[in-house]
Amino acid sequence: MKLSSLKFLVLFVLSVAMITAHADEEKKYAEFAAELRKQVWSENDPDFSNYECPEKYEKSHSAVILASRTDVELTRKSYIQMTSPLQFRTTRQMGRHELNRMLVKINDAAALKKFSEFDYFTFKKSRNGLGLSEKLQQVLGVRVIKQNGEIVTVSTDEYMTTREGAKGKDVSHKLAVPGLEIGDIVDIFTYEEMIIKERNIPPFVFTFVEEYPMLRYKVNCKIDDKFTTQYRTLNGAPDFTATTDEDNNTVLHAEVSNVEAVAPSLWYSEMAQSPMVLLYATDKSVTSSKVKSVKQRGLQANPDFKTILNDDLMLMTESKKHFMWESSLYRKLHNDIIKNSKEITDKEELARNLYTGLLYSYRAFDKYDSYNPYQFIIALSSLFDGYKVPYQFMISTERNSEPLDQLIHNSNTTWLIKTIDGTYFTPPYYKGFTAGTIPFSLQGRKAALINGKLKGEKTLYEIVTLPQSAPDDNLDEVTVNASVDGTRVNIDRTESRTGSMKESLSFVISNQQEFAANDAYLKCNKPYIEMADKKSRTGILQQFEKDKESQKNFFKEEVQLYHDQDAAEFTAYDITSTGIDPKHPDFTYTTHYAMDGWVKKAGSNLIVSIGKLIGDQVKIEGEARKRDFDINRRATQLTWNITLTLPSGYQVAAESLEKLQQNVSNNAGEFHAQASVSDNQLQLVVAKCYRKADYPVAEWQQLLQIIDAANDFTQKQIVLKKQ
Repeated sequence: MKLSSLKFLVLFVLSVAMITAHADEEKKYAEFAAELRKQVWSENDPDFSNYECPEKYEKSHSAVILASRTDVELTRKSYIQMTSPLQFRTTRQMGRHELNRMLVKINDAAALKKFSEFDYFTFKKSRNGLGLSEKLQQVLGVRVIKQNGEIVTVSTDEYMTTREGAKGKDVSHKLAVPGLEIGDIVDIFTYEEMIIKERNIPPFVFTFVEEYPMLRYKVNCKIDDKFTTQYRTLNGAPDFTATTDEDNNTVLHAEVSNVEAVAPSLWYSEMAQSPMVLLYATDKSVTSSKVKSVKQRGLQANPDFKTILNDDLMLMTESKKHFMWESSLYRKLHNDIIKNSKEITDKEELARNLYTGLLYSYRAFDKYDSYNPYQFIIALSSLFDGYKVPYQFMISTERNSEPLDQLIHNSNTTWLIKTIDGTYFTPPYYKGFTAGTIPFSLQGRKAALINGKLKGEKTLYEIVTLPQSAPDDNLDEVTVNASVDGTRVNIDRTESRTGSMKESLSFVISNQQEFAANDAYLKCNKPYIEMADKKSRTGILQQFEKDKESQKNFFKEEVQLYHDQDAAEFTAYDITSTGIDPKHPDFTYTTHYAMDGWVKKAGSNLIVSIGKLIGDQVKIEGEARKRDFDINRRATQLTWNITLTLPSGYQVAAESLEKLQQNVSNNAGEFHAQASVSDNQLQLVVAKCYRKADYPVAEWQQLLQIIDAANDFTQKQIVLKKQ
């Protein structure tokens, strides 16, 4: 047999085997899912057979959760596995089983749309870093209780299968619920099962407030007694009642009823504001021996945060002690950083230079894929040690995690450095990150300031609060030059952002722009591209070209996002400042485009939608105008300097000019606009300010005044009279 024929035969046999394996997996999954759905629908749970909805919710909310339940079971077992002839090892297998069921009354079209479509994975297999196979599978079940009392279970024929991942190994389903109507009740459950080996299972978050009113919610957990189970109640969440079953498993239960408060979709931090419980089940045999808080098996309810913080201190102390530079950080570019840093005498400037250079080393030499924020801070501290920059370590947690003084797991911390002169250096959070910036996620957070050297659990520290930025730290300054062209308005717009206002857009900086900005700031002897070998340079240049195309597409989308309308014509864009240089920390870009339909004829006059030039503004309507929770956002200052060149032979009507003048100011913020005409140009200055990062709900009405004023201004028009 020819080699090519043999190769074809082998490939054919393998293909048939893979197809058969896929078919077997799908058959097993279908049988499992069918049995689970049968089991859930046959449950005798009185909460899910009570379809009564209080009349007060029928029209006041989009939907109502009549009942909700989460059931968790955590299992653990060990078995002997043969790794090679005459070699064996003990493997620990963890099972994470979670069922969530919800009974929801549909009151309007928004809820109808939301609960009519579902996307979910069915099963996925993979191998972990130890080469051990792991499994994830999910099951969805849906049935509809019609208004006449009929119960319709959605047939498995309605679930559409799709394949994803390498060789179609990842199978998912899509479901469009047929026949769902406003007034119906939908009974939904999702089940997720994870089988993992030699590593700890992901934590659980149980939240006791939802986006709709909730009449009943119960949480039930059964946890193998070989786990160390730690949980933290936050924001007034109910505590668990704990018992054990006949097998000595830990059994936890919590419930709430008649929860009228709803979680807002805007300016809301679930971690900081929702009553919730964070639960970690840890197997000490697959955890570092340095983590002492999990040594004792069993239940730890709301443990002392200092015990867990000491684990983090111990791990960082050991990491610092055994830190070794990766060779790539000393190659080429790094040598330039070392050389140029020796010329800097000011310690703060030196610290910023070393930070930027270290980040550039990670980015330029492809270490960012394996980037670890802890390792970055250790590397930075080692640089500071070498250049005698005095500093202190700090430990904090981000806004999407628990406060430091309620720490439940050492992996939730963020380490940073504070120089003696008061500059903070955090792990980089986005492209173009400026040395000395505190990202919004860490602002105002409690932190442990370490006094002296790291000494494990004997380390001395004090609890402090990280600085919170002011509105003028987070600027978005927009300059618009516009002109009327028939029914179009031609626009040249420049935006300059500082502080946390950069975070949402700076990702668009291309590698070429990022590297060039670093080369300039760090005064590198050679541009990065010239230091790469020939093979690497080819790939880098290809990536540069891909970046240009994706960047162009982004800025086209940016215009649509800014105006909530596509541009009639998009002609050019440019990033003029990346914000990498601490002396020029603004991220600045320009766009050039035309918008249609903003100019209408009224006899011999023209009507121009001038308010649209400040872009689409937040609009809050309906249920969203009622709020039960504090407001969680960032303090910002936005300004627009707009120049509209008037078409020849036209002037602004006096009454139009007067209507553009606006001034709303209160404790929450301000919105004001001033307009004038000079040299055939309309000059419009608009400003909006949110004075605080966090507002009490008592100031919600004042905040609405600012929001409404800005949104109303977008509807402003001016009349241009023919002279």
